Amino acid sequence: MKTLTILGLLVSLAFLFGCGQSSSTPTSDTVTISGSLSSGTISSTGVKASAKASAISDYDVVAVDSEGKTYRATSDGSGDFSVTVPVDTAIRLTQIDSNDRFAATTVMVSDSDNPVMSITPTADTDLGTLVLDSTKGVSKFSSEPTSIANNSDTAVATDGTPKGAGNDGKNENSGITNNDSTDEDQDGIPNLFDADSDNDGVRNGIITTNNAASSSGSSYVQSAYTTSNIWAEHGTTDSAENLIQMRINIRPVSGQESHISSVQVTGIPASIRDVAVIFDSDSMGDPTGYPAEGTLWKDSSYNLYQTTTLADELWTVGIVPKAIMSVGDIFTVRVTYTDSSYEDFFITMSYVLTDWSRIINYNSTTMPTTTGNNITPTTFSTDTLEIEFSKPLDEDGDVLTGLTYSVRYGKSELDGGIYLVPTTTTSDSVTDTGATTLTHTIATTTVQTYYVTPVASSADGQSNGEETWFTRQ
Repeated sequence: MKTLTILGLLVSLAFLFGCGQSSSTPTSDTVTISGSLSSGTISSTGVKASAKASAISDYDVVAVDSEGKTYRATSDGSGDFSVTVPVDTAIRLTQIDSNDRFAATTVMVSDSDNPVMSITPTADTDLGTLVLDSTKGVSKFSSEPTSIANNSDTAVATDGTPKGAGNDGKNENSGITNNDSTDEDQDGIPNLFDADSDNDGVRNGIITTNNAASSSGSSYVQSAYTTSNIWAEHGTTDSAENLIQMRINIRPVSGQESHISSVQVTGIPASIRDVAVIFDSDSMGDPTGYPAEGTLWKDSSYNLYQTTTLADELWTVGIVPKAIMSVGDIFTVRVTYTDSSYEDFFITMSYVLTDWSRIINYNSTTMPTTTGNNITPTTFSTDTLEIEFSKPLDEDGDVLTGLTYSVRYGKSELDGGIYLVPTTTTSDSVTDTGATTLTHTIATTTVQTYYVTPVASSADGQSNGEETWFTRQ
């Protein structure tokens, strides 16, 4: 195994979700591409560094090859970077800022409609000044590397700016035909950093498995991914950042579990670095050395912990973010092996939970805020309970497209003045009609208190809903 290999993944969320290599000693199979990262402006007339030359330090410059593997270096105080990559292989460049958020994609050769996005270096190459325009989410070299440009690798652009730049690839764009490359929808954002890598208008991980669910190139890690859930109690005044329960997971390749000695998140989105706290639950798998619930994650060095009771021996940690993250935020997870080598995995947030499904009407009556909780259920007296519930919204305040819906319900027992979540529930699927709210009817045959929760779910394991209690009189 090569030392310092990096695998970048996109998640959602998550994708979730990849591969790469930190700077290492070049061999006959590798070359080094170098340059100097600087802030500036990019327009149809050319590239211009800032009037006061402003080097950009502490940014990750990530090279993505034709197989989706990534290779990373960090710019120094002068903005200089040097990345070791495979020889004679198509390479794209991207940048991650010091807040661990996707910053820009590099255009190699300008074109109004179809700029060239990659180069194929055959020898060590100094590419000169790389100017990053933060207003556009694009970077370009002051002198375009036309002699090593891979002219067959292009993006669809508007006035020279790739359509995915500046919006994390989450916008659905016209004029794009998907392909099988590392930038499937040709919007200029490599799949592992693209919030909607296939341009179907649905964020990665919602209706298909997030790209982070596989780790191409690793012999020891099958997947790196996150899941997030919100289970709010009706009437809560807490906001999403205090209710989200996020798990960061590394799943080893079956039979290779013993090769992993430790797992640590080395790149954490700035918004949660100092405030995220640990949560624990019975489903965590009783990890070895797990920190106390409620403690700051940073106080345990952002570590993951090996489970002891799960069949696949995950490495995991559960956190409550305590701050809202952004699409494009990136976790860098370092897996260290028993021979002291390591692999790094990128997990990019393709969408952010800021809301949850909640009951807004029942039996044509507005749902009150002061009742419906596990102490004071809302009362009704009919044989059926018809609920109307909302769909969760994304970070822009729009309905999050592509989720599936269900209603979970069951009879609730009173224990010490509090109605419990039943151990056995029924879950009914609810067809998404396309309306902004959905309805479902539950038959209530006995005088009883019922636990009722509308649930919105995504394919990558994220669920949310508001737990509500009703008493039939």
